[in-house]
Amino acid sequence: MKFLNLLRKELKELFTLQMLISLALTVLLFVGLGTMMSDAVDDAVEASGTITICDQDQTDLTEAIIDLMKTTDTNGNGTPDYEVKTVDITSADYAAELKRLDLSEVVIIPKGFSAQVEANQKADVEYVSALTSSSQMSNLSIGSDTAIAFLSSAVKSALYEQKNMTMEEITLLEAPLNTIETTVVGDNSAEASSSSLISIISMQSMFVPLVVFILVIYSSQMIISAISTEKINKTLETLLSAPVSRLAVLSSKMLAAAIASAVNAVVYMIGFNKMMDGMTGDLLASSNGAYDSVMSQLGLNLSFGDYALLGMQMFLTILISLSVSLILGALAKDTKAAQTMLMPIMILAMLPYMLTMFVDIKTMTPVLKYLVYAIPFTHTFIASENIMFDNMSLYWGGFAYQVVLLIICMTVAVRIFTSDKIFTLTLDFSKKHSAKKKAFAFGKK
Repeated sequence: MKFLNLLRKELKELFTLQMLISLALTVLLFVGLGTMMSDAVDDAVEASGTITICDQDQTDLTEAIIDLMKTTDTNGNGTPDYEVKTVDITSADYAAELKRLDLSEVVIIPKGFSAQVEANQKADVEYVSALTSSSQMSNLSIGSDTAIAFLSSAVKSALYEQKNMTMEEITLLEAPLNTIETTVVGDNSAEASSSSLISIISMQSMFVPLVVFILVIYSSQMIISAISTEKINKTLETLLSAPVSRLAVLSSKMLAAAIASAVNAVVYMIGFNKMMDGMTGDLLASSNGAYDSVMSQLGLNLSFGDYALLGMQMFLTILISLSVSLILGALAKDTKAAQTMLMPIMILAMLPYMLTMFVDIKTMTPVLKYLVYAIPFTHTFIASENIMFDNMSLYWGGFAYQVVLLIICMTVAVRIFTSDKIFTLTLDFSKKHSAKKKAFAFGKK
């Protein structure tokens, strides 16, 4: 019986209202993430049902292939499996052509395709795609894969009709097409595989959001623990009663935490950069420097100035997390409450961190997009992508938003810290609940 009473006591102390609220928020976070991911998958599936093709050959064979694409109905419900759009590409400036036609990808059947098939040669097919984000979900090319599969099948059928095939012709059946991929980034284009570029960009840039996430959590936990511990142990009262301005005390705490975070940032970035070099080194080495030149041609390599812009936004993010942590640390009434105070920052950092790994936030619905943009950490997670793909208006808009939010948070933190509220301000639901119970009991008497 004594054991059960002790167990009940410990559970009551652990399962506080703050903890239950944190658990509820965590569930809502993952439900929201699931909803956003589901919307992204639905959009990708919907886009995969559309095939955009340009027939520059315009022969009976190519027209028959396109008609087959338009009429294929594997489900037998009278509805074609794919929506086939035919467009005209009038120049070799694919960046301008995709902008003119408002397309993200197109499969081009070049002139001479049918002649190559009739000559028992590999037929050339061009695939042009626009790269606007490093997220995997926003760069799916299922429609183009389907179009190339149809073309490959048609070429195989044409070869099968021939009799007394040679070994070369039989070998040709295994890979009847020679796919030439062109990737467009902004106004630049280069002959390269978009999927390979996305893999390289993702691996090289994934460490920046990871470092930001770690720094936000680390610096926030550090300042919350420092403020709450000094407040609970009454050492903060002694410190603030000393002949030194409270603003100096506040500034020293924030600057110390910022310096510690900056040192950790440098160490993490060097470590993760070396790890990414090891992961991408073989791929880049096997291409004999081809991908390096392609990324330079497309403007995907970050310069020293770009890294400086990235560092500025990272520093702003750390300052915001520190100012919010000062407020949350002042609200803690004991050590257990201080541990749960980190949860709001963790949730606000985790949501954009996980989203940017899979989804292009720019393509989300307006309501969800601006809700995610309202989280200040989002702009730091997508900073490298904005700089890389020349979305500088979005970068500077996020930077300005972070500056305004930092001023607001710092103003609130300074007012709390320079007044007696730093000693009296707490977030204690249990006391309010207890007071209501006592008032109710007094009223009954």
